[in-house]
Amino acid sequence: MVNLKRTREDILSSVGELIHRQGVQSTGLKELFAASQVSSGSFYNYFESKDELAHAIIDFKWSELKAAILIPARNASGDPIANLFWMIDRLEEKHLSDPNCAGCLLGNLIVDLVEHDTSFQEHLVQVFDEWQSTIAQLLQAGQSQLQAHVTPEELAEQLLTMIEGVLLMERLYKQPARLQRGFNMIRALLKASLAQAHRFTA
Repeated sequence: MVNLKRTREDILSSVGELIHRQGVQSTGLKELFAASQVSSGSFYNYFESKDELAHAIIDFKWSELKAAILIPARNASGDPIANLFWMIDRLEEKHLSDPNCAGCLLGNLIVDLVEHDTSFQEHLVQVFDEWQSTIAQLLQAGQSQLQAHVTPEELAEQLLTMIEGVLLMERLYKQPARLQRGFNMIRALLKASLAQAHRFTA
C-alpha cells in the first residue's frame, strides 16, 4: 500500500505541470503516459479514466496549496489580519516565481471541466468554498479591526474573486508587473476595509 500511494502521487506530480499549461481536455492520454513515464497499464492501475485523474489532480493540488499557504495562515498565532496579508503575499510570491505563469490551476479547471461533467462543478465548489471559508475565518477572528459595515463573509468572497481574476489575467498577459499591480489592488481592498486605527502601513 505504501508503494501504491507513492507511485500514485508521483504520477499526479509529474502530470500536474502539463495539465496546468494545457488543461485536462486538451491533453491526450499519450501525453499523460509520457509525462508520467508509466505504461498505459500501470496508469490505469491507479486511475480508471482521465476524469478520475482530473478529480485526483484537483485534490492533489488543493492539498499542496493548503499545506503551503492556507493552513499556516489559518493556524499561525498572532494577528489574524496580518496572517491574511501574509497569505496574499505568499500567493503573489508563488506566481511571481514562475516565469511562465499559467494562472491558478484550480481556477483554470473551472473553465476546463465544469461544463464537461457536473461532478467537477461540485468538486471545485467544495474547494473554493473551503478557501473562501479560510479567508472568512481570519477576517472573523480579526473583526474588531474591520470597519463596522464590513461583513467578513462578503469581504472573503471579494478577496477570493479578485485573487482568481488577477491570476486569470496573468495567464493572458504574462506580465509580472501586472500581476504585482493586481495583488496590490487586493491588499488595497483589505486595507480599505480596516478601521482607521488598524490600517497597515506595509
